[in-house]
Amino acid sequence: MKGIIDRFEKDFAVILVEEQQKEYVIQKSNLPTGCTINSVVQIDERNGQLHVTLDYQQKKQLQDKATALRKALLNKKNPSKLKRKK
Repeated sequence: MKGIIDRFEKDFAVILVEEQQKEYVIQKSNLPTGCTINSVVQIDERNGQLHVTLDYQQKKQLQDKATALRKALLNKKNPSKLKRKK
């Protein structure tokens, strides 16, 4: 199942899994290197233990999408229709 790292609390990571409406709390030391807030992870349960792997492809896609949106906003030619108060 896929999840997203929502936040870190002391020595733990909180991972949200939308498809199951669940929240998992896992020790940071059990996470793969490179995990940050909003990282997409794959969670597998084996022998009663959770194994977490980082989904590099999904992470790259989300970063590329965010970069494209940021560029589109910066290159926007139409000014805002809202007026500033003076």
